[in-house]
Amino acid sequence: MKSVGAPQVEALEASEQRLAELSAASTVRAEMARLAAWLTEQGLDPRDESALTDAGTRDRLYWRFGYFSGLKQALAALTGGDATRH
Repeated sequence: MKSVGAPQVEALEASEQRLAELSAASTVRAEMARLAAWLTEQGLDPRDESALTDAGTRDRLYWRFGYFSGLKQALAALTGGDATRH
């Protein structure tokens, strides 16, 4: 049996890490799509960053929209996008 050299092991580990990142990103995207659909059904546009300015919005919508925003930031971090939002 042929032994695997250090560069090959490092390349394999890097490949496995990238697959894990893609899997995590896919999971976050799927959850974001599910939450976006729910938010839309509730009358909020998840693409609208000012959607929470309405004081009459229910607590559950606030929480879900905050969760959705957090998922967007997590996805940006996983995919190399700009994760910093102030």
